[in-house]
Amino acid sequence: MNQMQKTLVTLGGLLVIAGGVALFAWKGIYEKDEKAAQKKSAEERLFATDKPDRKDAGAAQVEFRRVVVTTKDETTVLERAPGEPWKITAPVRSKVDPLVVDGLLSQLQTARFKTTLDGEATDAELKTYGLDQPGFTVEAEAEVDGEKRTTKLEGGIENPFDGTFYMRKNGTRTVHMAEGGVRWSLAKTTFDLRDKEVFAIDDAKLEKFALKSKVNDWEIVRGDDKLWRLTRPEATLADSVTVNSVLGGIRGERATAFPGEPTEERLASLGFGAPLASATLTLSTGPVTFKLAMPNADAGDELYGLREDANGKVLAQVSISARTAFDRNAFELRDKSLIPFAKQTVTKIVITAPEVPEVIVERDSADAGLEAWRVTAPKSGQAKAYKVATMLWTLSAIKAGSLVVEKPDQKVLETYSLDAKHARSVKLFSGTTELATLLLGKELIGKTGSSYAVGARKAIVEIDSSRFNELPWTVDDLLDVPNADAGK
Repeated sequence: MNQMQKTLVTLGGLLVIAGGVALFAWKGIYEKDEKAAQKKSAEERLFATDKPDRKDAGAAQVEFRRVVVTTKDETTVLERAPGEPWKITAPVRSKVDPLVVDGLLSQLQTARFKTTLDGEATDAELKTYGLDQPGFTVEAEAEVDGEKRTTKLEGGIENPFDGTFYMRKNGTRTVHMAEGGVRWSLAKTTFDLRDKEVFAIDDAKLEKFALKSKVNDWEIVRGDDKLWRLTRPEATLADSVTVNSVLGGIRGERATAFPGEPTEERLASLGFGAPLASATLTLSTGPVTFKLAMPNADAGDELYGLREDANGKVLAQVSISARTAFDRNAFELRDKSLIPFAKQTVTKIVITAPEVPEVIVERDSADAGLEAWRVTAPKSGQAKAYKVATMLWTLSAIKAGSLVVEKPDQKVLETYSLDAKHARSVKLFSGTTELATLLLGKELIGKTGSSYAVGARKAIVEIDSSRFNELPWTVDDLLDVPNADAGK
């Protein structure tokens, strides 16, 4: 072996030794420090959602299954089956408030202790920190990457110096400090965790809504065209904006307390034998009933609501405003249009005016587009689609003004030029069914732009008629080619 070969062998040996030293340093120092840091990070979390020795890339898959919260000597059990929403299973069976539960779970997964006190606390120190009798406890169970993991957290008193509070984890004597916001998210009572939207429903699935009270009795039904109609006390189109506002007001009423299980005795004592209002809602998924009652009829200031559906009964105390939200007059729900109708259902329009031929415009079906409108009398041809659309919009938008005569006879109609000989009229049909008729009479003396009119309720009212003069009252106004079929 020459000198160069000896040098290379020596160098190779030194490299092996250096590699061994580096590996020892990695295994003995760096890797150890990394594991210690990972362990410390896990211990700093309220609920460790990762493993100190985890090698897989990406975050751990965490599925909380059960949470038990004890606050003010009241224990609430939350449970969730795979693929199902959270439910309260004790001390009552109830839906949860999703915002509150999400906040609690978020704190469990993301919050860290602000600091950890040195050493292990003695019994006397635990008492000083309020941890001998914790103000609240949270026991959480989750599957982390398919493995069951549990953690128990206890909260003590507040540190007045900086608003933090004392905590311990899994029954150890190690005392941690956490931010005050952690307590706010974890220390929840059963009421806090319960769903308080007693009157919540899925509006999209609502098909019928009937209400009875001491002063009101009505029913509204939603048709296939998605429009609401009153069926009681009268059959007429309802105002969808008002109906949606009523439903929103009802849905917004929340429970202020839960007085216990809805036993027959309790319901009777709270006045449900003679409820102030009773609502029956028919949804595509099944019926729901709401009732409101007071223990002392109208003399009390405590109002209670009862919900009953396929899941059972829920009894709650609600604010007095809930009565106003429910007990609406049918007049408020009515479409205030002079001639309420659904524009999309109209298939035929008949227009008459003194001394001009009757004009008829038709389309084959309600599904046909604007271009399908045709003039069929006294001439025939393609109709001006934009004129038809504008006319229907104008007619649907006109509102009744001041009442003039509630029940006019023929002589009164003639006085106001609202008889068949003098009035201008528009009749709307869906197939052979008449939807609405508008009679427009003479102009009010000294009130330009206002005229007398008769709409769906057969009363004479004042209306703003300025836009009606722009309606197509003659065949040439509507015919797209005025000279088409002129000889017919």
